[in-house]
Amino acid sequence: MKIDKLIYEHFAELRLRGEFDTFYCPKLVEEVDKLVQEGMLYVILNLRLVKFINSTALGAIIKSYKRFKAEGGDLCIAEPSRFTRDVLTKVGVDRIVPMFDDLPQAQEYLLSHLQEQGLVDVIGESQVLFAPADPALAGLVRHGKGLGTVLSVDHERIRFRWSGSVGVDTPADDLARVFPRGSEVDVKFQVKLCKKGFFEVRAKVLEVETGDEDGRAQVVVTAQFQDLPEGDRLALAQFADDLDYLKRQLEGM
Repeated sequence: MKIDKLIYEHFAELRLRGEFDTFYCPKLVEEVDKLVQEGMLYVILNLRLVKFINSTALGAIIKSYKRFKAEGGDLCIAEPSRFTRDVLTKVGVDRIVPMFDDLPQAQEYLLSHLQEQGLVDVIGESQVLFAPADPALAGLVRHGKGLGTVLSVDHERIRFRWSGSVGVDTPADDLARVFPRGSEVDVKFQVKLCKKGFFEVRAKVLEVETGDEDGRAQVVVTAQFQDLPEGDRLALAQFADDLDYLKRQLEGM
């Protein structure tokens, strides 16, 4: 088995490949020890490429989970292979260690925990943290908040994509229920080129497009800012103008 370690800004991902059996359990323990020593306490265990897993390995996963929890962190499983998922669910490991069928859901789970505990107030520049203003709609989203990908933003509106966290293989129409036209959503995002901090504003949903990407349902939401502070409005307007200018210059090359 091989373990690839990916370090993100606030959490790590361990990607396991091959056969996860008794012989390789110490390798996982070693990686866990290193992460704890480095202060990286939020971890995704990606099992997409694991072809086999035995009972000792299951125990190692649970021990790793408890280790991170004891240190004040968390661990979850992402993208388990069919064989691995069958074993984990049959034995009941998924009732102890949070398990998600795709990586974005696992990332969203960890980021939500970090946000709830006040340990991080940073999201990636290409991401938007959103929360429906209506409690009934927020209840359709795991933890009441979702993490989407910013497609475009200017001084009037934001357009972002969301692949959902309301369940596995959720139809796009069900995702769209979170964003009725005219409903309001609180959004938080970052544009480093025009502001050091975050933009935090309420927006009204104008349009929702449904579709899929790589066989996974998604929605694209366009929302208009409400009561955007004048300073932020001018900064975003300048940002949009600058990008448009750069685009035209590059197209002419």
